[in-house]
Amino acid sequence: MRVIVAPLEDPKEVYQVCVHSIANECLRNRLTALENDICVAASDYKQKAKTKKLYTIPPNNCENEEIALGQVTKKELINVYSSHMVGKEKPARKAYYDLLLSRAPSGKCPFCGFGQVWTLDHYLPKTTYPQLSVVPSNLVPSCRDCNTGKSTFIATTENTQSLHPYFDHQIITNEQWLFAKVIETSPATIQFYVKAPIDWDEISKARVHSHFKDFKLELRYSLEASDQLGCLRDTLSQYRDLLGTMAVKQHLFIESQTHIRKHMNSWQTAMFQALSVSDWYCDGGFQ
Repeated sequence: MRVIVAPLEDPKEVYQVCVHSIANECLRNRLTALENDICVAASDYKQKAKTKKLYTIPPNNCENEEIALGQVTKKELINVYSSHMVGKEKPARKAYYDLLLSRAPSGKCPFCGFGQVWTLDHYLPKTTYPQLSVVPSNLVPSCRDCNTGKSTFIATTENTQSLHPYFDHQIITNEQWLFAKVIETSPATIQFYVKAPIDWDEISKARVHSHFKDFKLELRYSLEASDQLGCLRDTLSQYRDLLGTMAVKQHLFIESQTHIRKHMNSWQTAMFQALSVSDWYCDGGFQ
C-alpha cells in the first residue's frame, strides 16, 4: 500500500474541460446543465471519504440507455470519462488524466505497492456511480491487476470498504498490519497475512482484511517474494560460508529495517522480517 495526497483539482473545472471537447452541441448542452449536480456529488464524495462513509452513497443501477441524471443517460455520463478524459487527443487527457496518473509514488500502484501504474481506477465504479466518473478524488492510479481484480465490487458496509490511498493515510502508514511467515518447503516459500494492531477499532481491522482479500494480495505478494528468494540464494550462501548463520540473520534484519523505514506495510518489509527470525531459513533453508 502507498498513500497519495488527495487531488486539489476543482471537480467543476475538470468536468467542464471534458464536456467542452464534445462536438455534439445537444449532448454538450445537456451535460453542461449537470455541472451543479456533479459539484454536489463531488463535495458529498469528499466529505464521506474523509469520514469513511463512502459505502452510504447509493449506487445508480439504471441501464446504460436509461436516464441517470438530468436529461443524460448513464452511457453518456460514463463516456465523459471514457471518451473525453481518456481520449489521447482530448484536452483533459494531459491536463488531468496523465497528471493524476503521474502522482503514483515512483510509478507504483498504491493499492498493492508493487505493480506499475497502468490506468486510473474508479474507487467507486463508474458503472454504478456515473456522476463520479471524472471527479478527481474518485480517480486513483492503479496497476492492471488491481484495476481488473477489484472490478466493479461495491462495499455495502463500512467494514468491507477497501483502503483509499487518498483518504486512509493513517491506517496505511502509521502502524504495521502486514506480516509474513516462512513456510519450510523446498524451496522456501513465504505466506503473507494481516494482523492489525490490537488497539485498532474493529472497523479499521476489518477494512485492512477486506483490502488484502479484495486485491488478492496474499497470492500476489507470495509470487513476488518467490522471485526475490531466488535472488537471495547465492548471496546468503556466501554470508553463511564466510561468516556463519548469525551473519545471515544480521543481513536479513538490516534489510528488514531498510524496508520498514521506506514502507512499513510493504511485502518486502514483511518478508525480510519473517526471514530474519526463521532459524531454519538462516541455517540453510534458503538453499
